[in-house]
Amino acid sequence: MIYFLAVIRQAMNNTNRALMGTLIGIALFYAAFSYLFTVLDLSDVAKPLRVVIDPFGIFGGASAPDALHDAYWGLAGLYTGLAGDDNGRYLAIALLSAGLALVVAGCASKPTRDLKGPPEDPQEYLFTHRPRAFLWCLMAPWNILTVCWRMKKVPVVLPILLLPFMLPFALMMDVILAVLFLAAWAVMTVRIRLAAAKDNEAYERDAQYAVCPKCKRNFHKPDVKCRCGLVIPFPAPDRHGVRYHTCNRGHKIPSTNADGVRAGLKAVCPHCKGEMLTHEAKPLVISLVGSVGSGKTTLMLSAVESIAALAKEKGIVTEIATPGISADAQRRKASVSPTHPGELDSEYFFLRSRDLPEKEVVINDISGTEFYPDRDKVLFEEYYRYNDGIILTVDPLEVMALHRSQSPTKGSKNTPVSTLESFYHMYTEINGYGPAVKSTVPMAVVLTKMDDPKVRQQVDAEPSPEAFLKRHGHKMMVDIVGTAFEDVRYFKVASLGDAVDAMAPFAWILAENDPDLKHRLFG
Repeated sequence: MIYFLAVIRQAMNNTNRALMGTLIGIALFYAAFSYLFTVLDLSDVAKPLRVVIDPFGIFGGASAPDALHDAYWGLAGLYTGLAGDDNGRYLAIALLSAGLALVVAGCASKPTRDLKGPPEDPQEYLFTHRPRAFLWCLMAPWNILTVCWRMKKVPVVLPILLLPFMLPFALMMDVILAVLFLAAWAVMTVRIRLAAAKDNEAYERDAQYAVCPKCKRNFHKPDVKCRCGLVIPFPAPDRHGVRYHTCNRGHKIPSTNADGVRAGLKAVCPHCKGEMLTHEAKPLVISLVGSVGSGKTTLMLSAVESIAALAKEKGIVTEIATPGISADAQRRKASVSPTHPGELDSEYFFLRSRDLPEKEVVINDISGTEFYPDRDKVLFEEYYRYNDGIILTVDPLEVMALHRSQSPTKGSKNTPVSTLESFYHMYTEINGYGPAVKSTVPMAVVLTKMDDPKVRQQVDAEPSPEAFLKRHGHKMMVDIVGTAFEDVRYFKVASLGDAVDAMAPFAWILAENDPDLKHRLFG
């Protein structure tokens, strides 16, 4: 029994040590107790060795089934025959000792304690909740047969020859293990269900879902990567553990987010297998739309810089997760290069404080060339299915130039109206909207480059950005936006200079979607 306890102490996590050690330990103690009394009883040949199989006489009464009674006593007769003289007595003790040793070895063998999961789920199961757990538990005293069979089958002859001397101890242990297992299974099942319900409630409150910045898909929960490199499904209280899971290489992985420990795990997208951070924070997704050179990237960098500064004033920590919006990128926003065409990773950052549940702000900034009309266009803007707000950037200089030249906007590849039409076609196609459907996603129409005095003078000459667009031949844009979106607001912002207010459209969208940010950061 000491050997068994020593083996399981090295082999598995704390919960499995407690479960397996308690259940099999009690059964082994009972077997050892019966063995001791059997050895003592061998000194008196007049008494059959019923202590081995019936130490409390529970099968010797009149109520015991005859078949079971005869089977037990037939086995006892074998020991009685061996104990006919001193040499037989010693042989009986030796064989009983060997039988008990084989039972203990079976309980400590690899088949008993091998709780590892398959390659697609490489983490230990709980002793009480692995596949066919009840059968595996009952097999524990017999597993020396399995071990010897796997050793090229020849060594299995030894436990087969000693099977009659293993049988009493193994049968007794199975009876005890069955009762203890069912009790432990019931207790662990209740614990798992209660912990899982509590954890799921917390996840739905704080995160709801996660977003991959690489493939842009959203999903309920990501996979996670252990420090040894193994990727496992999102750890939550289940048949792998309540507070912790253990990977197949023996490393602990938190399965609840108590004290924020699970939020620090490296997440893996279940679709593209890309690595990311989620912090189990609620994602707020903003998509930037605009023609080439309309100022999307500069607006984004300036807005992130302003939000971080405001958050610092309010005692909120900002963690920038991607290099595209890092402090270095913010310093270079006045000379930012045009956004490269094609599918780019999302930019994202986190906001958190003691009294603010952590938020993840995800910004999708793609090149204006992606809004060129193209019938064969491959749509990769998966985030349009779940985004929380859209910012349409409009360059006033371009609007005024088009108005002065009297150039038709429809059909041109790089104008505000053609960009809007191309975007709306993509947006409705990805979401499966019909022509009469009006989106409830907040839409911010932003006139950029207000840091240019001439631009500001022209825009401020009108009562509103909306009026400016209508005055300069872009009534069609205003009509399309008003028809396609229920919640629309117009802004005029400066992303550079002393009067930077690029944060305004972002703050409006974030406040519209999240009451915590509305009151704690922007209130």
